[in-house]
Amino acid sequence: MNRLHRSPLRRLQRGVSLLFALMAMVVLGFAAVALTRSVDTGALIMGNLSFKQDTLQASNTGAEQAITWLQANVNNALLNADSAPNGYYAAMPARLDATGNRTSSTDKWTLINWDGDCLGVPAANRTDCSMVPASGTNVNGNQVQYVIVRLCTLPGTSATGNVCLRPSSTSSSSSSERGELKPGGKIVSATTTPYYQVLVRVLGPRNTVSYTETMVHF
Repeated sequence: MNRLHRSPLRRLQRGVSLLFALMAMVVLGFAAVALTRSVDTGALIMGNLSFKQDTLQASNTGAEQAITWLQANVNNALLNADSAPNGYYAAMPARLDATGNRTSSTDKWTLINWDGDCLGVPAANRTDCSMVPASGTNVNGNQVQYVIVRLCTLPGTSATGNVCLRPSSTSSSSSSERGELKPGGKIVSATTTPYYQVLVRVLGPRNTVSYTETMVHF
């Protein structure tokens, strides 16, 4: 009677092959998980960029609202004093940190109370947090707020001791015809208002936050 004898070497080879096959399956499994995570991360990044772009576009609305308010009151004595309900401040703090990223226990700044919590900065790490923005506006799910700061050292009119940052202006006692060149001529500027700093903060649906700054004068 003939009997079939399996070689121990063949059984060992089959065992090694099975081991490599299992290892390959494990590696492929990890690769699939990594690929899935990569796709999820890419989608998350693209989504965040999209929301970030939306907040930046919404900030234009806040800046336009602030500039419209300024234009309506540019010749009004109202601009000589703070108007907190309108987010307007007639003097520039010496050290203003609009985002709350600069201030620390060793380097204290003035903050804007955008969220009612002074951006989570402890009182010991800031010099002041009394500036509040104008009432927020909702733009496509984005909460828009703004603050207007007149770039003067003090409230009130431009008087001795109150220095305001203004555009440079010159006058000319002579005029020239169109197309005529006069080396001694000066550019005439009738601008007399100080600069106004418009700071806009936009909080998006996914807690994405954007800050923009606009400098205007009239």
